[in-house]
Amino acid sequence: MKPTPNKPRKKAAQPPAPPAMEQVILAREHEHLGEKRPPGTPLVVHPETARWLRAVGVVSPLPTTTKD
Repeated sequence: MKPTPNKPRKKAAQPPAPPAMEQVILAREHEHLGEKRPPGTPLVVHPETARWLRAVGVVSPLPTTTKD
């Protein structure tokens, strides 16, 4: 067998960066991390958690912008 020349190794692919956390404001009382929080409480959560909280009506929907 022929010896194979040393080839430079490819760099391992880096995992994607985690998404930025999102701040939401509770629209009604909600238990978060085992503690009941009153309406108006700001929480910082993962974007998928924020989407779910909006879907079930626990937090206010995303503000919409309109062009004049």
